[in-house]
Amino acid sequence: MGRRKRATLADLSAELGISIQTISKALRGRPGMSEETRGRIMRTAYLRGYMSSAQARELVRQGIAPYPSYRLRFVLVQSHQSLTYNRLLTAGLQERLGQYEHRLDCYVLEENLSEVEFEEWAQTRNLTHADGLLIAPRLTSGSMEEQLLKYRVPKVLINYPRPLTQVDSVIWDVYEAVCMAVDRLARAGHRRLLYIGDIAAQRGYMHRWQAYQEMMAALGEPALRATADDFEAAFLRHRPTALLVGIDEDCDQITTALDRLGIRVPEDCSLVALRNAPPEEALPISRPQLMIREAGYEAADRILWRIAHPNAPHQHTRIRGGFHDGRTIAAPQRT
Repeated sequence: MGRRKRATLADLSAELGISIQTISKALRGRPGMSEETRGRIMRTAYLRGYMSSAQARELVRQGIAPYPSYRLRFVLVQSHQSLTYNRLLTAGLQERLGQYEHRLDCYVLEENLSEVEFEEWAQTRNLTHADGLLIAPRLTSGSMEEQLLKYRVPKVLINYPRPLTQVDSVIWDVYEAVCMAVDRLARAGHRRLLYIGDIAAQRGYMHRWQAYQEMMAALGEPALRATADDFEAAFLRHRPTALLVGIDEDCDQITTALDRLGIRVPEDCSLVALRNAPPEEALPISRPQLMIREAGYEAADRILWRIAHPNAPHQHTRIRGGFHDGRTIAAPQRT
């Protein structure tokens, strides 16, 4: 079989619809184009044989190519608890990485493994030789997250980082989501709000509760809270005019409890919930929009950038969405 003819700058220009001058500047790391355009040029130059794998890696090492132009293998580590939003998160990661024909392997990490069990788990999944590691939220065992962060590969934590953690992070901003929810209820006239949800098991849960407390303090009102399990007793005790459900998985249990109590939404009590994805509902729930898919897309960009800039300071990105009004907020009844 004959050897494939090496592409020329003219070939690349014709394929990409970009001038030879721009392509030449991109390959030499010169400014004058978007990073998206530079990435397309670098990837196509590699795939068409204009540069070797060694040349491409050397450009990345020098920080010239903001996105690697050869196929990489990334690993997403998640827990069983994160599977409720895994479809959205994975879709964002795959969409962005797929644009560069990179590979994404997704693994579920069991909690509370011993150090030996964790090493066996990691070895069977070849974590050491991954080009990058993406760590999803809800690893309830802090030791598992710490073990993953020790790996000497580029990493992005898709979560709020612990203080002093040296890692890039990307997360959909639940803190701002709660602030928006309280603000929307307050502007509708509500002051007696009840927050429902765990506030300790996850860092994201803690941020939700902190945001709620700060917003209620600004309103001069108490920060009332219940769990999904003790909700009915708390509702009868506090008689709130509005509820804020902070955790997606609690929402169905709360709406069922309201039906059991004979409480109509929104006529008797308004409701806002942090839902991971909009489900099929007879009564669309008012909710902050959680940018889960977008966070996956951004995390893919961040890990590609980290590969090209290994010594740059770590960055933390929070992605804020808007607010979906739904039909579960109404002015409180006069009492």
